[in-house]
Amino acid sequence: MLKIKRTIIFGILLLLVVVSNAQQSRVTAAYTFLQQNKLDSAKANIDAAVVFPETQVDGQAWYIRGFVYKTIYNQNEKGNKESFSRIEALISFKKSLALDTTQENVHENIKNIKYLATTLYNDAAASLDTIDFKIAIRDFDTFREYYLLVDPSKENFKQKEIDFANAIAAVYTRIYDGDKKGKIDFLALAKASYNKALELDPNNISANYNMGILYYNQAVNLINQSDYDLDIVALNDVQDNSINLFKASLPFMEKAYSLDPNKRETLLGLSGIYFSLNEKEKSNEFKQKLEKIGK
Repeated sequence: MLKIKRTIIFGILLLLVVVSNAQQSRVTAAYTFLQQNKLDSAKANIDAAVVFPETQVDGQAWYIRGFVYKTIYNQNEKGNKESFSRIEALISFKKSLALDTTQENVHENIKNIKYLATTLYNDAAASLDTIDFKIAIRDFDTFREYYLLVDPSKENFKQKEIDFANAIAAVYTRIYDGDKKGKIDFLALAKASYNKALELDPNNISANYNMGILYYNQAVNLINQSDYDLDIVALNDVQDNSINLFKASLPFMEKAYSLDPNKRETLLGLSGIYFSLNEKEKSNEFKQKLEKIGK
């Protein structure tokens, strides 16, 4: 009886060795096919290998998988801003980085993640328009995830975050300007994005100026869209709301002015705000500054 049990156990162990060797053979085959640029065969073998427990924890297998998918991306999907292979490559290099106990591929994993993350950032920048802006957001979010994985210093990332927040806010503003009644939600999104930029850098000129302009234009639009035959109560409401919006615009515009006193658009904005708040003397002061710059 004991002999039979030992035979069974030996058989199971032998089977496990055979299975493990088979999966390692698939990894080797994938690498060979990759070198021969037979990408479909490389992909089929490496995908089959990493689903087994024996190779799921093999950092080298995931590294090769990352390289296979990176090569597929470079050769076939470079123009695809939503490339599936790029994401699979990033997932694979990330797993390899976590599992590589020998530290053999650490440098290469980091280098490949940085490269692919940079392509995501470039695609996000290229998608910043009123049609593809959702792709831009998705690509930037993925870029953020992998960039911070290999460079956890948030200070290095901060400027990219500020630039993207300003850029996507500008896109939201264009969408809102195209249909102020139907796309009112995009006004709130624009303000939220500029606020995000200002949280990261309170002295960001672009975010301060554009936030001021959003409130200023909102006040002007409110006045321009009012019916001439409004009753006195409704008219007072419009005036009160527009004054509140001009007041909301003022600190952002003043901040932008303090950061760049010679920006013509800021001087023009401040002159208009103070005029609308019935502070004629202050309005004229900024008009004169504007004239000086003109001369």
